Amino acid sequence: MLLLSDIGNAQIALGVHDGTRWRARWRLRTVPGKTADEYLVLLRSLLAQQGVAEGQLRRGVLACVVPPLAPTFREVCREITGTSPLEVGPGVRTGIDIRTDHPSEVGADLVADALAAYRRFNSPCIVVDFGTATTFTCVVPPGALVGVAIAPGVGTAAQALAQQAAQLPQVPLTPPRKALGKNTRQAMQSGLVFGFVGLVEGLIRRLAAELGEEAKVIATGTHAPLIAPLTPLIQAVDPWLTLEGLRLIAELNP
Repeated sequence: MLLLSDIGNAQIALGVHDGTRWRARWRLRTVPGKTADEYLVLLRSLLAQQGVAEGQLRRGVLACVVPPLAPTFREVCREITGTSPLEVGPGVRTGIDIRTDHPSEVGADLVADALAAYRRFNSPCIVVDFGTATTFTCVVPPGALVGVAIAPGVGTAAQALAQQAAQLPQVPLTPPRKALGKNTRQAMQSGLVFGFVGLVEGLIRRLAAELGEEAKVIATGTHAPLIAPLTPLIQAVDPWLTLEGLRLIAELNP
């Protein structure tokens, strides 16, 4: 069995795949100060709840965009699987040709997203990953990552407003009934949610125009279920797309 770990700035996605199907997938909060022992206690508890014995896990795959947590999860993977994890980065076969000025700058999670999306559509596609940042990753045949756009995440924007504007509170990220806000809460929700939909649609249209061909759009990440239903430009949602990409990368590196 495979243990797959995607370490993001706000959340950690973990999954167990038995070669045929997903046995379990979880999301944890990212806590950079937490030790490997603390994560091990939590992971072992989650595995036990799903009836997965530690000895069944033979291999780990790791994508990490939080450098302080990379050694922590290397240790976690070694303790659980008995071997060092396959870390997505230079020298690892990914099935994706990265055609950017500095390929090493492209996050491991974006590469995994690109592979999973291209395998799914086998055609030009744009992956919108709604996390701490919102990333737009563009892939064209025969599996080339040709560029990325990065915007703030909607959660990040909401936190910044509450922290930087003295009279603006933290508000739930839910769509208001109308764009025309009648109170502070509605006004902020309109600007954050509907405004973010406008940002997403605008970038998708610009990126598709630059690609010069029709592209499928798939959303993933924490806030995909919030934004994707509000725009017809997103055709599919897969909250676990990055883990699927890591699984496919494991197949390419036996």
